[in-house]
Amino acid sequence: MEKIISKYTLFEYLSGRANPLERQLVEEWILRKENAETFHRWLLEYETQSPQFVPDQDAALANLLRRVDSTMEEVEGEAKKEEEVGAVSWLGQRSNRFWLVAASVTALVSCGWWFREPIQYKSYQTAYGQTTDVYLEDGSRVALNSNSRLKVPRLGFWGDVREVALEGEAEFSVSHTIDHKRFVVKTSEKFQVEVLGTTFSVFARPRGTKVALKSGSVRIDYSHNDQRREVMMEPGDLAFLDQEGAVQLERKQDIKTFAPWTEQRYVFNGTRVKEIIAMIEENFGQKVSLSDSNIAQRSITGNFKTKNAEELLKTISEVLDLRVEQNGASILLTNN
Repeated sequence: MEKIISKYTLFEYLSGRANPLERQLVEEWILRKENAETFHRWLLEYETQSPQFVPDQDAALANLLRRVDSTMEEVEGEAKKEEEVGAVSWLGQRSNRFWLVAASVTALVSCGWWFREPIQYKSYQTAYGQTTDVYLEDGSRVALNSNSRLKVPRLGFWGDVREVALEGEAEFSVSHTIDHKRFVVKTSEKFQVEVLGTTFSVFARPRGTKVALKSGSVRIDYSHNDQRREVMMEPGDLAFLDQEGAVQLERKQDIKTFAPWTEQRYVFNGTRVKEIIAMIEENFGQKVSLSDSNIAQRSITGNFKTKNAEELLKTISEVLDLRVEQNGASILLTNN
């Protein structure tokens, strides 16, 4: 007599949970030609509900990006060797590797991956209390402050513009190119700084946006009241966004006060305590509370060299006659 099995029994068999008797029944049932159509229909249903392999797309993407970065580093390393030995064959090797990377990216584009930001950009991220220098392919240097992120095109600068994106704070020393390629720092869709060759710093955090120019010239492009506007800066200028979203200029400022954090210094000029504790949270990730709201309005002037939040808070407390109380990760400033 023909043994008839149920869909449930077949699913248990395919998942490896069937007992020996059920396995024998299923295997005999599968061998019968008249059951082939039913078997394949149930098998397709099982595979749809319980796929045997689920690709980890994020892991695959991360692996590809590591290979892309590794290849680009090899290209850069061979470029340095070529300068030393003048090897003609380097150009062909560099071209082959470059086009291999480009082909990988093109394949991802055709699959709809291009809109995944990690494919387009490589990010440099600093932790709280950490600063680092990033050297770009055009020779420009970016000093990245703590708790900041810089995004640069993964495959290098193309077209007429060298564009990077910044979240946080950084000082840029931009190299001039033979073809006068513009350099643009974007902090949002509504604000960007454009230069040809210069040294300037950009502050782009939730509590405000500022640009300080040490040398050269820059142009700020921004949107205000749904209109595009421009502001030209000269050395010594400090530009900032006011509460209405318009750019204001402060002329002939002391350039020594621009980006002092690159030297582990903090320069205050009538700076209120509430601004200082906001800066401590941004740079060091430590939240400081005040026992009295009046303390927030007190100000301090001075040039202080410090490596961490504890040293800075100690200096401020001594100057303003305050007391620092720390309980675990909680820090409280109180009057003496």
